[in-house]
Amino acid sequence: MNILIDKFPEFVSVDGKEYPVETDFRKWIRLMKLVEDDSVPENVKCGLMMQWYTDAIPDDLEAAIDALGEFLAMNPGEKEEIAPVQSSKQVYSYEEDMTWIYSAFREVYGIDLQKIEYMHWWEFQTLFTGLPESTEIKQRMMYRSIDLRTVKDKDERKRIKRIQDAIALKKRKRKMTDYEIGGDMFA
Repeated sequence: MNILIDKFPEFVSVDGKEYPVETDFRKWIRLMKLVEDDSVPENVKCGLMMQWYTDAIPDDLEAAIDALGEFLAMNPGEKEEIAPVQSSKQVYSYEEDMTWIYSAFREVYGIDLQKIEYMHWWEFQTLFTGLPESTEIKQRMMYRSIDLRTVKDKDERKRIKRIQDAIALKKRKRKMTDYEIGGDMFA
């Protein structure tokens, strides 16, 4: 898939059959919130996730959830990854960083995420990834990703540690990556 010449997909493939799915970015952010919600039992999550299928629900529930995870990761069952490999360390949260994400889209692209009627999940993710390093959200992500053990200068390490403490995400279980969502539902 080449996003410069191919349309963003509107379906997933399960057992060789194509199933239409929700594609708006808001729905996929909600899916991630659902998956990360420890108060919802896993079996209930699995059932709720089937709401992302717009027509028919595949018979194979495990394959259906895996397919949603692949779509979320912008990797629709292909051998090569389309999305950049993400670190297992969480560097942003759609919940906690909503202000910085929203303002970056306004500043850089002139897109009001509140008023836009529709944006495909893959378009949203592509634009999010492409935000300049100068935006507040990218700065936060950069500082959160720094491994202090790699910073040799003591004063610089202290400075970065203070910034990391000030912008730290709330502690919770490690966030599943897009790639893990499908597989971990049945583990």
